[in-house]
Amino acid sequence: MPSDTTEAAQRAQLAVWRRLGPEGRGRLAAEMSEDARAIAIQGERQRHPELSETEARRRVLQCGWDAELARRPR
Repeated sequence: MPSDTTEAAQRAQLAVWRRLGPEGRGRLAAEMSEDARAIAIQGERQRHPELSETEARRRVLQCGWDAELARRPR
């Protein structure tokens, strides 16, 4: 158990995840992934304001993907 989570809170969280079912958990995971990517892109643009949205996105993708794959057009 994480040190910052009480046992009761962890049980409640697990109960919610179980009620979501596989489809709901998959949807939640996809939303969280999109949110994390958007936050990373925003951070890249704050650190490098000269970057376009596309270039910031490309830099973030290069951190998590193979550089060749990140260069492919979308």
